[in-house]
Amino acid sequence: MSLRTAVASASRAASFSPLAASVRYASSSSSAAAAASTSAAPADTWTIPEVHLGPTHQVRYRDHYNNTLASDIMYMTYNHRATAAADVAVANAVASAQGEQAPVTGYEANRPASAPRGNRPVKQVTKGITADRIPEIESITLHTMVKEAISSKHQLLNGIMLLKAISGESMQGGGRASSGVQVVVSRNGAAAFKLRAGMPVAAKVELRGDAMYDFLQSLVDFVLPRIREFPGIPLPSSSASKTSPSALSGVVSFGLSRQAAALFPQVEANIDNFPRVPGFHIHIKTTARGKDAQEFSRALLSGFRIPFHRK
Repeated sequence: MSLRTAVASASRAASFSPLAASVRYASSSSSAAAAASTSAAPADTWTIPEVHLGPTHQVRYRDHYNNTLASDIMYMTYNHRATAAADVAVANAVASAQGEQAPVTGYEANRPASAPRGNRPVKQVTKGITADRIPEIESITLHTMVKEAISSKHQLLNGIMLLKAISGESMQGGGRASSGVQVVVSRNGAAAFKLRAGMPVAAKVELRGDAMYDFLQSLVDFVLPRIREFPGIPLPSSSASKTSPSALSGVVSFGLSRQAAALFPQVEANIDNFPRVPGFHIHIKTTARGKDAQEFSRALLSGFRIPFHRK
């Protein structure tokens, strides 16, 4: 018997073996069942499954605030007298609101309430720092204005691309209720700058939740240490009023130049995609309100390693 004849007989024997027959039967039966199910099921019953993305990484700065920074701020800034005074002021305001009100005449019924006399703003009730009222970051707003957009609105794309790359926010992106990057138009016109009302000249984006902590981590870990001779965020002078609306709001604002904006990892890795990197402003809004709100806000940001300096 030749070699070719032996190989042919062996292949025929393998093809008629019970194992091969069972494999062929199983494959043919499964393909037949799949074809029958496909032909029997209507086409309109198949729907695209919804995919919900969960947490993809650990938010270190959020955990740092919850585990360490909140208790430290509570320990450093708690004031028994301020807390008691705030509770008394709130109780008096509630009692006066629930008391008997003066009768409203027909002249006063259809007119708005008159503004308070004098030029001093109404002071907010300063609530003390308690376990339920520890200052925390509420939101971070990034804002950039592109002057070149006055002559050519296409130049505004540089600012929109920059904010979208840094924040990673888009309309309803990631399942969050985010509005994404918004275009800001001018309210008033200025003939000296050839600016008309309604022209798109700026862009902004608001960060909340884990997104603002991710931005804060990129700012502190990658950008601020690489800015040459960066002294820190300037503090107001000692003679600045502590009862102004900005001092009572608890918002810390500062700006970054175009050289600093290019140091973000999201921008530096794709620097060729940006014809011109503009600078932008950062507004960090905290939950601190009333007296010493600026001090509480700066103490909170100092816990995230953001430096400050006095001029």
